[in-house]
Amino acid sequence: MYLSGLIRKEFSRIKADKRTLILIFTIPVILIVIFGLTSGGGPTEFYNAAIISRDNIPYETPEFPLESNSTLNYDDIFIDVVEDDCSAWGLIDSYSCDNEEEYDDAFEECFELLRNEIIDVFIILEEDFSETIENETDTTLTYYIDGSDLEAVDAVDVAIQEPIGLFKIRIRKTVNFVTMFPYLEYEVPYWETQVLNYALSIVLSMLILGLLMNLTSLSIVSEGPLPRLQLTPTAKKEIILSKLIANSIIMLFQVTIIFALSAIFGMFSLGSLFSLYLILIAIGFCGICIGLFISSISKTEQQANQLYIMLFIALLMFSGSFIRMDTLPVAMQFIINALPLSHAVPLINEITKKGLPIDLFHFLSLNLISLVFIIGAYIAYRFKKVEV
Repeated sequence: MYLSGLIRKEFSRIKADKRTLILIFTIPVILIVIFGLTSGGGPTEFYNAAIISRDNIPYETPEFPLESNSTLNYDDIFIDVVEDDCSAWGLIDSYSCDNEEEYDDAFEECFELLRNEIIDVFIILEEDFSETIENETDTTLTYYIDGSDLEAVDAVDVAIQEPIGLFKIRIRKTVNFVTMFPYLEYEVPYWETQVLNYALSIVLSMLILGLLMNLTSLSIVSEGPLPRLQLTPTAKKEIILSKLIANSIIMLFQVTIIFALSAIFGMFSLGSLFSLYLILIAIGFCGICIGLFISSISKTEQQANQLYIMLFIALLMFSGSFIRMDTLPVAMQFIINALPLSHAVPLINEITKKGLPIDLFHFLSLNLISLVFIIGAYIAYRFKKVEV
């Protein structure tokens, strides 16, 4: 039997399965619409903070020579206010820097605390902090926010007014503070759709991989005419290849719909949209290969459904999104790296949030996983015994 005839037969089988067609096209539409229309919850109510004071770094003005500057300690007062008087702030650590080298070290340490979610924000008190307060001119507060807290970007600008207000009361001065928060490249800007974009990597990976696994997990075990094909000259590799091609074409339509809907609802990407589209196709192809493997090793439809559910839960749990890999034993890290979502999620994150090109290690690993599963599907199907 020619390959084109097998592909047409496979399309006929997929077309006849109305339930599966509805599932793979309506569920992603509904979920993307829900995420796109969701605006998020209430504001963050408590912030763990660190403070870096550059106030001890020598700073001289005509009004305040170095000798007089040494008697000013407004930075210590501000730190005490945050530590002792604020209801919405908790001080995790503070750093007093006497030179630029100490400041660089403190900044790196605070950035690590921020990255590891030990603190939500760290505040910089500049070299002229005490001098501008004494002179009652504009005083700048610079703070860096942990953007993994979806509400922090919007709410911290309001919450920072508490320590500022209490500080003014303590020193009995009406100081004009100017607050600044530099944009961090790996975070989603607050004016973008926060819920959709922060969940984008895991949601897109889970949707595409899960739905394509579901589409193909019954393609072999549930097909009635398949055993009769064994009586014809049709090779088993042609049967597997026809299913791979037909389902890949369906996958392209599905990925395009998901990609377009995500863009309509405000998908934020610093990197190439074409690269992101390629990644989504690679994830979908991996889902097809895993589904064909499940179908080829299953003896009944019930067994295929059970294997699909169990494997998908395992893939999701050990995607690296819920369990930090660096806290796991080396053997467990190896197992997680052998699963597709541990590569799919970082690939999407790096393109959308960091604007990086496709990471070849993750991309090749994802495709290698697909290759292993499709080879496994062929081997399992080749030695599978079917009753005619």
